[in-house]
Amino acid sequence: MIKILIKNNKMQAGFHLLAFFFVALSFCLTAGNASARPLDEVIDSKYIRIFVYENFPPYSYFSDKNKLVGVDVEVAEKLAEKLGLRLELFVRGADESVDDDLRNNVWKGHYIGGGVADVMLHVPVDDELRKRNQLTVIFGRYYTERMALLSDPEKVGRSETLAPFLQAKIGVEVDTLGDFYLSSPQTLGGRMRANVVRFRDFKRTMEGLRAGKVDGLMGPRGQLEASIKGLKKEFLVSSPPFPGLSKPRWDIGMAVSHDSRDLGYELGDKILELRKSGELKKIFNKYGLSYYKDFLD
Repeated sequence: MIKILIKNNKMQAGFHLLAFFFVALSFCLTAGNASARPLDEVIDSKYIRIFVYENFPPYSYFSDKNKLVGVDVEVAEKLAEKLGLRLELFVRGADESVDDDLRNNVWKGHYIGGGVADVMLHVPVDDELRKRNQLTVIFGRYYTERMALLSDPEKVGRSETLAPFLQAKIGVEVDTLGDFYLSSPQTLGGRMRANVVRFRDFKRTMEGLRAGKVDGLMGPRGQLEASIKGLKKEFLVSSPPFPGLSKPRWDIGMAVSHDSRDLGYELGDKILELRKSGELKKIFNKYGLSYYKDFLD
């Protein structure tokens, strides 16, 4: 049985809390305080509390049947299984930055309460982030994300570059890396800016593509690949060079509190086992995501 703890720190997350009461009886909702725990306490308790983001498809989101699903949900299940522990999923919306998320969910807790998780998934494995967050330990790379283009070959051909979008419209989710990059005066001399169409969230961005408001999208490749899984119409997803983009790709891993390093070491070993066995690749492929050949051990 999986226990799900939903900790809402934003108003828009509330509908998931309401929806949760209709989740299958194999799930239960608990609202208690928690603190980071070292490995021996986690093992003795017989459960592990793992953080996943709320409303973050294809990694963690509620399906049409009000079931929490996604890549990170299944990674969490595999980690708990490897440790022989019951899984508690700690679900909370994103804050203003990853630094805030690490504080809220790993080492301190949110000011409205709700405690912290034992481990947080989907954390960028980045040296600068580590330096800024010395009360956390970031480790356990399990995926490489990168920026990509999704295009309609019927509208813009099969070019795997930004060139067609010097004339055609391209959609982005507002205030994201894709938005900042395409809107920058430094990107192709600012010639992209007039053709950028911004949408409030990724779901509306994809709806804009289907409605013909744009002929392509820019965003994280995982989101783009998952969004076209099962569609009858052909779309092309590519990861071309993005001139001037300082970080076109980034590794994704986990984080624990600085005083739970031994738990981090154990989880690092388990995620490596999942990578080498091919189980991680199967999870990503299930949701339509590539698992890249250049993702090295």
